[in-house]
Amino acid sequence: MILMLLTEQAINKLVLAVQTKEPVTGLTHSFYNYPARFSPHFAREIIKAFTKPGDLVYDPFMGGGTTLVEASALGRRAVGNDINSLAVFIAQAKTTLLSAAEIAEINNWTLTLPPKLNLHHPPVRAIEWAELGYQRNINTKTTWRIRKLIELALSHILELPTEKQQRFARCSLLKTAQWALDCRKEVPIVSSFRNQLIRNINIMIESVEQYATIIEERYGGSVPPCVCFCGSTDGIENSSQWDGLTSPSLILTSPPYPGVHVVYHRWQIHGRKETPAPFWIANSLDGNGGAYYTFGDRRQKHLTGYFEQTEANFASLAKVCNENTWIVQLIAFSDPTWQLDRYLTVMDDVGLTEIRLDQLANSPDGRIWRDVPNRKWYAEQKGYTNSSKEVVLFHRLKHAP
Repeated sequence: MILMLLTEQAINKLVLAVQTKEPVTGLTHSFYNYPARFSPHFAREIIKAFTKPGDLVYDPFMGGGTTLVEASALGRRAVGNDINSLAVFIAQAKTTLLSAAEIAEINNWTLTLPPKLNLHHPPVRAIEWAELGYQRNINTKTTWRIRKLIELALSHILELPTEKQQRFARCSLLKTAQWALDCRKEVPIVSSFRNQLIRNINIMIESVEQYATIIEERYGGSVPPCVCFCGSTDGIENSSQWDGLTSPSLILTSPPYPGVHVVYHRWQIHGRKETPAPFWIANSLDGNGGAYYTFGDRRQKHLTGYFEQTEANFASLAKVCNENTWIVQLIAFSDPTWQLDRYLTVMDDVGLTEIRLDQLANSPDGRIWRDVPNRKWYAEQKGYTNSSKEVVLFHRLKHAP
């Protein structure tokens, strides 16, 4: 078993990484606050423990791309997919390298931007997006100024010459708009938004430079790109996106949580009013309800739909694994008293065996659990809930050595 080869110091680092409560920082991780993302420190130590440089690391529910960023920074090949096109946009932005010349062009563009974000300028209305409903709940008397600033900024992003640069700029605008609108009691004034946008661009440039430096040190002049694509994990073994890829050494992921309310695809405006505006900013279409991204309605009795989707997805994952693949999941449950056993039964049904790692266990059940403080899942509920406690699950193919 792989952990038997680790030193006591390495095992202690892994335990501390699972339990860490440090804020998400470093590399390009702060590009966007994607819901339910796990700690880069956790991802980093898991990747170090279960893989070696050059191995393939795969995240089939990649969200904001934490696994991919850490894997590539550690010299591993990284592949990820998600059914949420917004997640794919964010992961691509976080894992895209920019040359010094491309960064210089973004810096020059940024210097010219503030005077262009003036509410007295003629509007550049995103009429088609508005008609499709992507500006829902951000045209109110308290939010229309931010909406117009976003429209003005988007019109000037097209001045950047390459798709990579435009994606970076869109992501900086996405980050700033999230800061301004999502779960805010008070919407910031225009000057604050402008200043925050410029600040975010500058911070993100420093982050992408740091990421590029680390990648260059790992790979030299030959940099294997991260592969990010939009699509379901169900059927991945037959997908053209998987053609030419070997079985991963590690699948490191955080799948949808059973029965837990997480809004992956909307921002919350003035309480519980939702807007799909992030898709508009990312230039990505969305036409799905929340249950599409969470494997089913959390209010469904026995969560039948959730567990059917889980079985279909992990059956496909089992088919791309080999006897050396480790599957490490970080997951929470709305009611672990029955959902954990049901979840593990699904894993067993698709040919995956849970591995208890005694060196890591901090609970009588032989598993490692972690507390996530102040998790609210976009609701006015703080403090301890069942979903505030996550468990790390380790699996391998049945009969794997």
